[in-house]
Amino acid sequence: MILQHQGHNGSEVTEGVRRTTDVTSDLPRRPDTSMSGTEVVARAIRRRLSLAYKLKVLETVSHLRTQGHGAVGAYLREEGLYYSSVRAWERLHANGELTAQRKGAKGKNRDTLLAENKKLRRKLEQSEKHLVKAELLIELQKKLSSILDLDSTAHEKKSTTYEKDYDER
Repeated sequence: MILQHQGHNGSEVTEGVRRTTDVTSDLPRRPDTSMSGTEVVARAIRRRLSLAYKLKVLETVSHLRTQGHGAVGAYLREEGLYYSSVRAWERLHANGELTAQRKGAKGKNRDTLLAENKKLRRKLEQSEKHLVKAELLIELQKKLSSILDLDSTAHEKKSTTYEKDYDER
């Protein structure tokens, strides 16, 4: 049953009728809350630049600086790089931290290496002191044994005569 009557503004209004499912309305659709957990949001993936690429960029930038007239800026725009990144790489390269040698999954920083170096030098110094003491003790033992050898030869004669006496019995 379809009822039609005139609305407040004089337009004709239809009531009591269901819309078919293939008819779209002009109203924006609300998102389906039951499916909202499955929506995948695109994330920007950060570029990971290789060491070889960074070294190549540093070499190219140093070459382009001689040309002047915005050549460095044009190159960096073309590569999609910031000048601050290149400056940071230059600083690392000057400190010897940006080299062709890889330090492994988790590289040690400069401060850690310097502290470890200091610790190992201290240990080496202590070992050398112990070695000198040991050498002095060995020399002392040699001297004592040479002095006691003079007395021990007399003692050996007495002990051998005692052993002969004991064996004869």
